[in-house]
Amino acid sequence: MTTSDVGAEGHKVDQEKWRAELYQYRELFEIAFFELHAAVLSHVNKPGQYVGAHGDYPKLSKLSSGFPAFGEFGFFDDNSPRHYVNAVKPRGLMGLLDGIKRPTANFPAADELEAFLRTHDIGARNDWPSDYLVCDAVERYLHLYGLAAPIDRKKLNAVILPLLWGVTAREGLPLRLVAPIALTNIEVDHFQLNDSAYITRIPRRLQLARARMRTTGTGAEGMVVGAATHAFVSTGWSIDVEKVSEVYTSLNQVAENAIDAIDSFFGALRIVTGVETGYAQLLWVPRGWAQSYFCDLTPVFGKALRRYPNEFDNYGWSYQAPSVSGRDLIEVRRIYRATVENESEAVWLALKRLNGCLTRSDAADAILDGTIGLELLLGDDQSQSLAYKLRMRAGALASLQHNGGHTPSQVASKVKKLYEARSAIVHGRRKKGSKQASEPSDYRHAEDRKTASELLRFILDVLLTHPQYLQPSKIDDELLLGRASSHGRPRRDRQSGEA
Repeated sequence: MTTSDVGAEGHKVDQEKWRAELYQYRELFEIAFFELHAAVLSHVNKPGQYVGAHGDYPKLSKLSSGFPAFGEFGFFDDNSPRHYVNAVKPRGLMGLLDGIKRPTANFPAADELEAFLRTHDIGARNDWPSDYLVCDAVERYLHLYGLAAPIDRKKLNAVILPLLWGVTAREGLPLRLVAPIALTNIEVDHFQLNDSAYITRIPRRLQLARARMRTTGTGAEGMVVGAATHAFVSTGWSIDVEKVSEVYTSLNQVAENAIDAIDSFFGALRIVTGVETGYAQLLWVPRGWAQSYFCDLTPVFGKALRRYPNEFDNYGWSYQAPSVSGRDLIEVRRIYRATVENESEAVWLALKRLNGCLTRSDAADAILDGTIGLELLLGDDQSQSLAYKLRMRAGALASLQHNGGHTPSQVASKVKKLYEARSAIVHGRRKKGSKQASEPSDYRHAEDRKTASELLRFILDVLLTHPQYLQPSKIDDELLLGRASSHGRPRRDRQSGEA
């Protein structure tokens, strides 16, 4: 037998041992589940028996604007869902101090499960007591399927198998990336963007689950976090970790590649509609697995973050929000697909500048974002007469697309005006200070900011529709100098939606 044969045989033995231990873990977990489930039913079904409530269960209400608002039932509100397991097995300090008289009970199956995990390393969360997992499973089963006995095997598997997978697997745990679309009305329930991304109405249980995420220290306003009816969803994600306990830590941080994926969608939405929009949460929704449960709510990881315009914080949730129609979404889909399929770094960087242009609090910064975006798309390595070249190239691109307010001369004129504003910002004088406590806001650059965002949106749209002109030299040669025939050149009418 060769060394490689010995290695392969050893690996096979290890795999068989791991499967045997995993099977034993599942068996012991089920026994502990049945034990606790029976104890809970025995206690709560006694006549006149009081069962406390989940005071921290989230509450969902609707604002006058139609958007959701989050809250909690609270410790003294007895209308929230019952805390069944706590009636026999308190969890945490509050459970011990609630004054409820509980039966004296032993749980030998739970003790055996705990002893097994102390001597077997199968990837389970040893830093998280196995007893908590059993309590979560029983509580979820009772909230999903009620107090009726006997236990249904199919329903039992639906509860415990995702939990066992989530606390033992280290590789390939599948996820959905979800970004609730803040303060924006979407007029359809579901819209497919491509094979791996779509927009959908947020289900109630996911709404309540994300309501439990804290916003402290994130800069995100709680009312903005709640004010979303729809979300952008990206599928095909997964996570690999060395220790299962790292899943929670990893998925409650902001990953740059996840931000990029979300910003691609919001960039497309802004290019097409120009609406003030954004997001205040990044969510990871496990597919078929979990590491904990809270009653009947969707298991979810994630973090609150502030990726929306400042105006949203100023009671934006109480005002009429913009609407995005199904027809708008057809255009969004076209731009989104062109964006994710385009390999140009300039396009991606310009898209980020557009997102910044429409979310920055300072108008001057937003104007600089807009001009930098235009330079990324239309500039070259020759710095001479940059503003002039951008004006000519932008005007030439306008000849490719019929769109009201964007004739070649109008576009060239807007670029000229924008660069005059940019020059005033870069080389101008600082505004004289004032000690007036009620000094009005500075609106000097508001109109130029609007021009910057409109121009960058338009140029991105044209170049994503005609990617051959992502090389500025081609704009010069074919559109300005006419070195290529203009006959048969495609034009796209945004109003008709037809080429």
